[in-house]
Amino acid sequence: PSDSSDDEYSDSSDEEWLPENTRNIGDTDDEGDADSQDAESQDDEGQDDEGQDADGGQHDEGAEENVHMVPAQRNVHKGHTCTQPQPIDFFRYLFPLDLIDVIVHNTNMYALQKGKENLAVTSEEMQIFLGINMVMGYIRYPRTRMYWSSEEGLRLGIIADAMSVNRYEQILRHLHFVDNYTHQPANTDRLFKLAPVLNTLQKTFLMAANPEEFQSIDEQIIPFKGQLSIKQYIPKKPKPWGVKVWVRAGSSGYMYKFEIYQGSAIRGQSSSLGMAGDVVMRLCDDIKHKNHKVFFDNFFCSIPLLEALKDLGIYGTGTCRTNRLKGASQKLKSEKQLKKEGRGACSVVSTNSNITVTRWLDSSVIHMASTCAGQSPEDTAQRWLKKEQAKISVQRPYSVALYNQHMGGVDLVDQCVAMYPHRRRNKRWYIRVFFHFLDVTVVNAWRLYLMSGLEKMNLLIFKASVARRPSGAPPPAKCRAVTKVPSEVRFSAGNHWPELTQVKNANRCHNAACTRKTKYICMQCHVALCPGCFANFHNIESDT
Repeated sequence: PSDSSDDEYSDSSDEEWLPENTRNIGDTDDEGDADSQDAESQDDEGQDDEGQDADGGQHDEGAEENVHMVPAQRNVHKGHTCTQPQPIDFFRYLFPLDLIDVIVHNTNMYALQKGKENLAVTSEEMQIFLGINMVMGYIRYPRTRMYWSSEEGLRLGIIADAMSVNRYEQILRHLHFVDNYTHQPANTDRLFKLAPVLNTLQKTFLMAANPEEFQSIDEQIIPFKGQLSIKQYIPKKPKPWGVKVWVRAGSSGYMYKFEIYQGSAIRGQSSSLGMAGDVVMRLCDDIKHKNHKVFFDNFFCSIPLLEALKDLGIYGTGTCRTNRLKGASQKLKSEKQLKKEGRGACSVVSTNSNITVTRWLDSSVIHMASTCAGQSPEDTAQRWLKKEQAKISVQRPYSVALYNQHMGGVDLVDQCVAMYPHRRRNKRWYIRVFFHFLDVTVVNAWRLYLMSGLEKMNLLIFKASVARRPSGAPPPAKCRAVTKVPSEVRFSAGNHWPELTQVKNANRCHNAACTRKTKYICMQCHVALCPGCFANFHNIESDT
């Protein structure tokens, strides 16, 4: 349900709306690419519109170029000189080693507070731990312990050889990002358990790339069904339960800024723009007066919001609900008139401040409000008619084509994250949110890699490259020594008697037919052996 009140947007206004018959709003933007899909018809519910990733588009003179910072060429690992940046460099640029050190410190601190004094996680171990979780995203087993299975067909060497399963579970059990004892009761921030991670990623995402000219704002959901005060239910999402995140992303699919929704009690009093309008203003506070174009759906869009963005030098475009059109609704052609003219008919009005509202008839009526695009130049879109079983060409306003071309940035981020997600269940919500943003960091690092002009690489290969050597050269695997008793000792006559040892932990019985553990050993063979297994173990016929 929407937190913003539509009553804030009056349907009456003293603003003079003029029919768009003498204006040419689109003259300055006459090179828009019309190859993307059209906007879906929307009613008063907040259904998201999906766009497509496109390389084309216009460029205003004042907008910043899409220049992405590339990690400098340097010695990536000790003793290893790299001639060009590697995938791990792009990841470390967004997820720096300083952040890993903070996680290591707080994890060890939490383990100490819980009585685990000998956890002693190191920075290299934590990087290997993160790499293991990345591998689990694109090689999925039903249960976590299967990666360390003794069955040859199940055991995954890249994980099992890097870290033991007990060590992995110890780190996961004590993984922490802040010291709980530093939390003040007066602190109302519900995200304090993730504050160092979220703050660092917010800075590195913005620093790593100059903002693209075309960007979109939409909501994202982090799936979680456990107990959590900020959990939301959005029925039209594939995963309806979870943590809601407001996201600003470029049309390329790079996430620039995000804000986790903490509920109405935390945000305080909303401005005259409403809750949704305030979200847009906060997400756009770093791109003022740079001629950027921002797109959003009808959950956010309103005429006052477009005016506020224009005062900051930001051009806005979005689908708009009928009760937010102020006085434009009376000036536009009615729905009956548009239906008489046929599919593709539209009506446009604008103000002296160059805010244009377009009412367009597709399968149903939609409203598009914009400060940078209007009706012309029109193009045609293909539509499929079920009754006639044929395609028809429909006239489409320029504002709709521009919206469809650049609105899908956040959806593109969701699509990339959903390809190889970390979906291991965990009752602690902050662990789930952390691994989600770890996946987002990998996607953002991949986007930077592609935009740097290096050799093309798909997301799976990129993520595998980052996960393979998260800490440089991993330490050699610690394999358990297996004692094999020579046949001449095992089957010879002698002192084969059980002896009880004083070891702290029992060892696995060496009899192949036994799966138990014991503290008894054979006095002559010096291997762990249950007293009841002596006859079978020392029988030469049982060995064959």
